Amino acid sequence: MKGGAAVVVVLIAAVAVKLVDQSVFGPDKPVEAYLDALVAGDAEASRSLLGRTAVDGQDALLANAVYGAADHRITGYELGDISVNDDTATVVADLTQDGSTSTLEFTLTRTGFTGVFFGEWRLDGPEPVTDISMVIPEDLQAITVNGADVALPPGEASPYPGLRSVVLPALPGEYVVPPPAPSRYLSYGTQQAVTVPADGVASRGVLVKPAATPAVMADAVAEVTAALDRCIASTEAAPSGCPNSSYMFGDPEDVRSPRWTLVKEPTFTLEQSYEPGMYRLWSDDAEATFSYERNAEFDSAEPPRWTREEDTRRISLGATVTVTAEDIEVELDQAAPGQ
Repeated sequence: MKGGAAVVVVLIAAVAVKLVDQSVFGPDKPVEAYLDALVAGDAEASRSLLGRTAVDGQDALLANAVYGAADHRITGYELGDISVNDDTATVVADLTQDGSTSTLEFTLTRTGFTGVFFGEWRLDGPEPVTDISMVIPEDLQAITVNGADVALPPGEASPYPGLRSVVLPALPGEYVVPPPAPSRYLSYGTQQAVTVPADGVASRGVLVKPAATPAVMADAVAEVTAALDRCIASTEAAPSGCPNSSYMFGDPEDVRSPRWTLVKEPTFTLEQSYEPGMYRLWSDDAEATFSYERNAEFDSAEPPRWTREEDTRRISLGATVTVTAEDIEVELDQAAPGQ
């Protein structure tokens, strides 16, 4: 009986060890700790449990200031099947996000024992991150995401001139990107939001593209109009470097009161060119009349007979406008030879 009792005691002890190992030291415990950190918005703690270290610039969205402020994060989870095979284990978890459920299978490795009998488990992953693609201006070094300032990595060249492409991993949740503050001449669109679901398919990327503010049009038009005014003020039929050109017949001594009159104001169109920061300003509907009086009397012995001559011409205007945040440069097209 004593020997049988000893066997029973050993069996009871073994069962107790197994129960403690499963309930206190099982592979599900690191998974629970990891998912609890995600639910709490503690991205940095979750990464520590995976043994991840932050990479400057590359992991900017995985900071607590960004992830902790994200809406639509994982709000709960339920663990399912647990499978142990020697020194490896898998734990299935159903993650709840916005009322939907996504299933993730975590893998773990036994790294040793605590108190001889109880296993120590290392959570290997996977980390439910999804890359968010951002196309941004080449000179933009930081943006705001979920209210936090985020320094951007160098990234790579974008197929779009003047822009570069960066890719940042993000945990499940919503990432709100307001546009950078506008300057006098450049603005950056409206607020954008990207939702990263737990199943790993991001809803969209981010495009931060500069666009000309109304001040670009207004100031460029003012410069071109001032140049046109100087040309219209000329008394020459074809003033140098000007778009207005006509002819004046007769001996200069038989011509008087030459003048240009703008009879139809130009309307302008501003178009962005393919080159970054370059725009085309143009108009082809302005009209101006060149008029003068010519002596129609051929007999010098007779008093002059002054007749009015008029020539109305359509005027085309064009300029290249180079735009930076706080300055524009307007270069008018050169007039054709003879104009």
